[in-house]
Amino acid sequence: MPPTEGSMRERIRQVALELFTERGYDGTSLREIAEQLGVTKAALYYHFKSKEAILLSLMAEMKESVDALVEWGIEQPFSAEFQFELLERLADLFYGDASRILRLLQENQPVIRSLHAAEAAAQGEREDFGPKLWIFALLGLLTPPDADLYTRTRIRAAMMAIVFRPMGGPNFGTDLDASLEEQKKVSLEVAYELLGTERHR
Repeated sequence: MPPTEGSMRERIRQVALELFTERGYDGTSLREIAEQLGVTKAALYYHFKSKEAILLSLMAEMKESVDALVEWGIEQPFSAEFQFELLERLADLFYGDASRILRLLQENQPVIRSLHAAEAAAQGEREDFGPKLWIFALLGLLTPPDADLYTRTRIRAAMMAIVFRPMGGPNFGTDLDASLEEQKKVSLEVAYELLGTERHR
């Protein structure tokens, strides 16, 4: 059975992400993406008119995932259990396929900023895309309104224990001798300790 349009777009996005991660965004061409997929450039153009369009699609997916997490968090009553659940959902997101997208964003910031600024201007929107804004939003959800400086600092450190590792790239935050699942487990354990309470499953 031939792939559907939706599944083909997803294949293109996944292959492009692999190549962007391995060779860099600037070092990857549409021709190379098409060759890796085993399709013609014309077939690739049918789904994405440019390499930039693929990258914007990956950025939109990441933004939608984090937006959904923030929206879920806004609806929850604040409690210690909620803090744990939010950190676990964040780790599931950042240590899944999103880890490669995050690293791509981190390593290509000038290109990302330029692309998003152009996209926002074309749509008449405010330029509001970026990991920094996600972090602020999630920190706001994790932090009780009456938290003192010590508590706020511990909560920031707990979230950074999860966020920095998959975003760090090969020279920072990635342990090549450990799987992503192992890294996620340890990062969550450190985050729980920083919150000051042991997580009971």
